[in-house]
Amino acid sequence: MAGGHRFHLDRDGHSITVQVGRPHEGIELLVDGKVVAYQRGRVKSVMILSAELPEDPPRPFRIFLEDMGGELFCAMEVSGSRILMPQVPLWQPGAPRSAGPPPPARAPRPLRRLRRLLRRL
Repeated sequence: MAGGHRFHLDRDGHSITVQVGRPHEGIELLVDGKVVAYQRGRVKSVMILSAELPEDPPRPFRIFLEDMGGELFCAMEVSGSRILMPQVPLWQPGAPRSAGPPPPARAPRPLRRLRRLLRRL
């Protein structure tokens, strides 16, 4: 889900990831790499996703997503405690291309472009 946010936390031997994409892509909640909850749309004020950790017996948990003035925060609530989930980059430098989307293109430099055009004249 390029162009969005990814939050990740390792908890009690499980990998929990929340991917927030563009509004048409929605929000995915993954536990150990498997999608366990999905919601369409974008985060408006506070959004709650519920799922269970695959244990015996299954342990329920909730994910709180909150948009605070353009900044997105994510917290996990499990067994009565809330843990803030750190945001991780969607692409990591030095990682193989198959590991994720390519890095964003550099912004064009108008002054450099203008100089090149003037040299050609």
